[in-house]
Amino acid sequence: MRQRLSIAPAIWLSSTPIPIPNPASIMSTFKPGTLSVVRFVGSHKLYRAAGWDAKRGQMASAYGSWWADEAELLKINQKIDMFESWLPEDLLRRAIPAQYRGATALCDDWNDMREMFKLVLPVQDEIEGLVGVTASQPRLSTLSAQSRSTPMLEGGAEQVFFKKTNTLNSVNPLWIYPERLW
Repeated sequence: MRQRLSIAPAIWLSSTPIPIPNPASIMSTFKPGTLSVVRFVGSHKLYRAAGWDAKRGQMASAYGSWWADEAELLKINQKIDMFESWLPEDLLRRAIPAQYRGATALCDDWNDMREMFKLVLPVQDEIEGLVGVTASQPRLSTLSAQSRSTPMLEGGAEQVFFKKTNTLNSVNPLWIYPERLW
């Protein structure tokens, strides 16, 4: 279940116990006018791609801040299912992660998506997150979004941001499970 909260996104991002130092940097990753603070009440499922982060030279964390609601993955699968009898199975298998990358605007150098994780929020447990539509991003984070020649990832999927700092995380690690989606 989802409950929209009346707190402004910038105020929520700045609030304790996990204040985010630069709320504008988080808010700019969403399309303007789509942001809201939401309380998720279990049972609920969200997904996160994690893989090699070439920018940092390490694996992306399974416990990171950026997640996609299960409904977004179902939308992608429904789109791909339309082509089931038209396209070879191996092409369809590659299309799902490609659609996920494009819809969530996950830059190639941030994550190679070799692993997926599922957050299973247990019945009656709660977590607050910032929810909105993903803004477009350059295909590589080092490219300028303002250049007309930069290849862009369209975005458009709903994304969820959970607060996290180097020492605190609003995501309970006991809720996270590896998941093989592709």
